[in-house]
This record gives sequence, structure tokens and C-alpha cells, in this order.
Amino acid sequence: MMQLSSIFFGTAFFSYLAATILYVVGLTGRKMKAQSAALATFWTKWGYIVIIIGVVTQALAIATRGIYGGYTPVSNMFEYMSFWAFTIMLAFVIINAFYKVPVLGAFVAPIGLVILAYASVFPRDSKPLIPALQSYWLNIHVTTAALGEGILTISFAAGLMYLLVTSDLTKNSRTAKFLEFTVYLFFALLSFVATSLGFRAAGYEVNLTGTMGDLLYHLPPFIGTSGTELGTATHFLGLPLPFFDAPAWMHAADAGQQLNTILVTIIASLILYGLLRLLARKPISMVIQKWVRGLDADMLDELSYRAVAIGYPVFTLGALVFAMIWAQEAWGSYWSWDPKETWALITWLYYTAYLHFRLQRGWEGKKTAWMAVVGFVVILFLLVGVNLVISGLHSYAKA
Repeated sequence: MMQLSSIFFGTAFFSYLAATILYVVGLTGRKMKAQSAALATFWTKWGYIVIIIGVVTQALAIATRGIYGGYTPVSNMFEYMSFWAFTIMLAFVIINAFYKVPVLGAFVAPIGLVILAYASVFPRDSKPLIPALQSYWLNIHVTTAALGEGILTISFAAGLMYLLVTSDLTKNSRTAKFLEFTVYLFFALLSFVATSLGFRAAGYEVNLTGTMGDLLYHLPPFIGTSGTELGTATHFLGLPLPFFDAPAWMHAADAGQQLNTILVTIIASLILYGLLRLLARKPISMVIQKWVRGLDADMLDELSYRAVAIGYPVFTLGALVFAMIWAQEAWGSYWSWDPKETWALITWLYYTAYLHFRLQRGWEGKKTAWMAVVGFVVILFLLVGVNLVISGLHSYAKA
């Protein structure tokens, strides 16, 4: 059953990859009008069909993995991140069916594809649930929260497109710099995925022994775990590693490994971004802006708001209401100020502020578009940063 699940996951991955290519070809090959599905190009129509195929096959992958494990597969980083990618694509399929905005797929498909690839960085083993997770409320809480986050991701994509359509990037403005930084963050995530999968495919492993015990590195250990003797671990391009250890004030056992991952990601992303800048000879955001020029800005603004209006109540139920019920059942308390709970509350308050400013203060256009973009960064930290950097009751998700 696990082999069948892996085949379905692989099919979904290549479907999303093909859809990304089809959408990018459709977007760059011809200026499209977003108001009517009838004007969508041949490529974007096929891109939408291929995404539907990917969603169906990923649903089968989740179902077969669930049958094998005997639980809904959302209990570790691989399962949750791949499920989040599934909800993003599912949300796009449903929203596009109502709003007829095929060009949105050119932004959503790459996001879902990279997140699914990011999930592949983590171990894929299906392990029995720990006692605290053996509750049907876990399934309801996690799947509903992921669905809300998937819908809110659509708001980010539409908000980013709005900013690209309405901003003058030829001026050296804060808007131009922030948009370019947003684009860079996408390439940073892409670089991390490509680098991690590349070293894993090559079978790269280095075991470091420090004061915190043994730790297995799958990336070159530029930063060692606390207590590692410098320059004794291995060599990379002729240089002895590690260069230095994690600071003594960082007490987590895997602090050095996490810092090392961040450093490698920054190095790889700067190399990739630098190469693309050399090829384009201009900011990458200006290249992308050329592709979306002429799209209906009001429609993108409305779509970004609608996605928040739909995703917000779903996220509220999944990440707060159902989470508290499960916490009471598992830990005997509705609220523990665990880092994951705290950041879920911060995320909820952030989108509450979005709706307040939109509905009560009349904010729209660039103001709420920026809030949608920043909101995606908040969600990323909730799902990735908290799990990997901060220890708490949800630390089981690192596995």
C-alpha cells in the first residue's frame, strides 16, 4: 500500500510540475485577459486539467497512506506539508471554477509544487501515532487548519499579482524593494529544496559528535553542534569543516544543525538569485511584472479578499476551536501557550486585523494586498519556523 501511495505522490508531483510549465508558457506566450474563461489560452486550459489530475492522484496518495498507517496522514512534517500543498491546489481548483481566473494558476502551481517538494526533504516513514495523537480530533483539527491555510495562500498569490500589476517597479521605491525581496524568498525556498534533495540523492551524510551528543548532517556542516572540534568533521571543496559551532547560549540539541540549514539555504539562494539576475539583467520582479501587465487589478484585489473571507473562518475552526478541544482531550488543558498555539493565535489575530481594516476602515488595493503577502510569511513561520526552530508540545512534528 505504501508503494502505491508513493506512486500516486510521484504522479501528483509531476502533474504539478507539468501544470506549472503549461501555465508559465501560457502566461509568457500571450497576454491574457482574466475576466473570462473563454479567453484562456490553450496552455492554461490544459494546465488546469493537469492540476485536477494532480489533486485527484494526491488524494489517492493520502488515502492509501492513511489505509496503510491506520490514521489520517498529517502527523509529521512530510505528511503535513504535502497535505498543505494538496489543500492549496484543491482551493485553486474550486476557486477557479467559480471565479474563472486561469492566470492565477501561474502563481499558485509553482507555490504548491515547491511546498510538495519541500515535504520530500523530510523522512517519509509512516510511524505509529504517539498516545497524545490518537484522537479523531487530531484529524479534524489538522486537516481543517491546513485547508484554511491553503485557501489563505490563494489570497497571497492574488495579492502578489495585484501588487505587480499596479506598482511602478522602475522607481527605486520601498515597494519595488519589498516585492523583489518577496520574489527572493520564493527562490530561497526553492534553493533549499534543490540543495537538500541533491545532497540526499548523492547519499551525503556526516555524523558530528559534540556536547549535545551525535547529530547526523545531510548538508555540509559549516556550523557544528556545540562542542564539535573545529575542522575535524569533513572537507568541502578542500576546506575543513565545521568553521564554527552553534553559540553556547543556544541550548537545543539540534541548534547547530538548524543554523547550518539556514546558512546553506542563504548561500544557495544567493547563488541562484545572482545567476537569474545576471541572465535577466534587471530585478526578477520586473520580469514577472511584464507577464501580468494588463490584468484586471480590481478583480485580483477582490479575489484576494474573497480568499481571506473564506479561509479565515475555516482556519479559525481548525487552528483554534478544534485545536483547543483536542488539547483538552490530549493534555487536559484548552490552552497552554505552547509556541505552536501562540503563533496560531498570532496568525488568527493578523487575519482578524485584515478583515477589520478591510470592512471597517475601508482598506483595499495595495494596503490589503501587502497584508495578504505578509500574511503568507506569517503562515510559513507558523508551519515551518515554529516546528523546526522552537521546541514545544508540537515538537513531535519534526520527525
